[in-house]
Amino acid sequence: MQETKKEIMLYIPMGVKLEQEFFTGFGKKELIRSIITMGISFIISFLIYLFNTSQSILIVSLLSSIFGSIMICVKDTQNQSVLDYIINIINFYKEQQIYNYVSNYF
Repeated sequence: MQETKKEIMLYIPMGVKLEQEFFTGFGKKELIRSIITMGISFIISFLIYLFNTSQSILIVSLLSSIFGSIMICVKDTQNQSVLDYIINIINFYKEQQIYNYVSNYF
């Protein structure tokens, strides 16, 4: 006897986002992260400016910190950003890496 199974097809639309995005991979959460990253970068840029007093270096470092912070926070097709990858690597190395196994067979 052969039983025929009825297949149920489920269609999941591609590219459905839960939150509104300003552009692909950059939403409200990424905006907050990039603002925090820009703030840290601005402080570092002004510290460099205090020691070098060159306005061209200040302008270049401020602009590169703006573009760099946005590029670090934009998510790719795997829904991960560079900042997420860095956080995952740090969390991985914080975890226990050596497991000592003790057996009591005898």
